[in-house]
Amino acid sequence: MPLWTLPMPSDYEVRLRKRARKGWQDICARDPQGAAETLRFLQTTPERRVPGKVKKLKGKLKGLLQYDVNYSDRVQYWVDKENATVWVEYAGSHP
Repeated sequence: MPLWTLPMPSDYEVRLRKRARKGWQDICARDPQGAAETLRFLQTTPERRVPGKVKKLKGKLKGLLQYDVNYSDRVQYWVDKENATVWVEYAGSHP
């Protein structure tokens, strides 16, 4: 069963945009533990600022947050508080 379909208690539903799915699959294959930690973070505390791990993006990506899964992989997302949903726009290596 792919990691992104595992039922886990959460405050937020995590949804992957079509263009982020392949990158997420690649992250899961390269770093299963990092992917699991990322998913837990996104499901529970997606807006929490963690130095060295989470940052607000600027410029044309303003409005997105970035979670660094590991040294080379990251997930870029935004939080829809009203619907308790995290939308992953990008997953993969540094764009």
